[in-house]
Amino acid sequence: MKKIVIDARFFGPSHTGLGRYTQSLISAIYSNPSKYDFTLLSSPSQTRTLKKLFPKFQVISVKAKHYTFIEQITVPRILKKLKPDLVHFLHFNVPITYSKPFIVTIHDLIKHHSKGLATTTHWPMIYPIKRFGYRLTIDHAIKASKIICTPSEWVKKDILSFYSLKPSKIKVTLEAAQQDFFKPTSTKPNDLIPDKPYLVFTGNAYPHKNLVQLIKAVQAYRLKSKQDLQLIIITAKDAFYQRLRVQANKLEALNFLKIKGYSTDQQIQSLYHHSLAFITPSLQEGFGLPGLEAMASKTIVLSSDKSCLPEIYQQAAHYFDPQNIDSIVKAITWANKLTPLKRQQIIKTNYLYAQQFSWEKTAQETLKAYETLLCL
Repeated sequence: MKKIVIDARFFGPSHTGLGRYTQSLISAIYSNPSKYDFTLLSSPSQTRTLKKLFPKFQVISVKAKHYTFIEQITVPRILKKLKPDLVHFLHFNVPITYSKPFIVTIHDLIKHHSKGLATTTHWPMIYPIKRFGYRLTIDHAIKASKIICTPSEWVKKDILSFYSLKPSKIKVTLEAAQQDFFKPTSTKPNDLIPDKPYLVFTGNAYPHKNLVQLIKAVQAYRLKSKQDLQLIIITAKDAFYQRLRVQANKLEALNFLKIKGYSTDQQIQSLYHHSLAFITPSLQEGFGLPGLEAMASKTIVLSSDKSCLPEIYQQAAHYFDPQNIDSIVKAITWANKLTPLKRQQIIKTNYLYAQQFSWEKTAQETLKAYETLLCL
């Protein structure tokens, strides 16, 4: 039986989108009948959870933080002992000394486009070193891998614009909203939901998410419409969260803005469902999973027209230019002026659209990639 190792160290909600991808893909692969012997590399904090969730898989704890020198030594040493026929790294942090057959998932090349001290939490003297390490690692991952999985055609094209590769080496494996978002919305009280109309954004507060522009646009809409519209941002409580709060305070926006940390999927689903709309002003994305989750939760989606978002959302979102405040204001106005009947029609259509994506399909396409390599 062929042995496959999957690097599952990003498993869990604490790793936001990457953690959701890791958890959803492995869960779907586990549900598929397989002729392979799977081993999962786990962070120490998740080892017990993974053993309980996936008893048929071997789980090995790896005491090495991501993006560190220790990772570069520890992971290859473990893989040398395991002697797998194939390894799937679910992120670009492939050890640069690892040269056996592997597949890598490249979620985006945002760090190729987004540069400078505003994009990092490191000291100015450390940033160039970390950036060099990033380029060294991702260049190796892309060039040495046998197959690259990406979540969208946009990311595939972006990779090909930076690297001289055969297009056939890159396989698009679309992602999906988890099934919990399609379930009826909980009737339990949710303290996050205000008693006024509100927009909601979920995701990291990195500069490319363009959240300051969104805050300015909501501020402009409130002045123009005289409506007490609220904005709720659900984001990780990290350095970028703190920077966003400082910027919001300077804009005197805290009277209508609520910035929240980690929330459960049930809370987020309820927030989506009762909102005027989910809104994303992002300048760069690899897939745009929150928009599909919002559609599954039965709300309107207002989206930036940049990067992969029009590819993923198609006709299921109302688009705006994220670099133009007037354009964002017009999109919010459109959502607010929808009649109840028209709103429900759009929500129903978009709910069905979101159901076209599934982690079952993602797993099947990923397993086909394994089959392609192991049959060579």
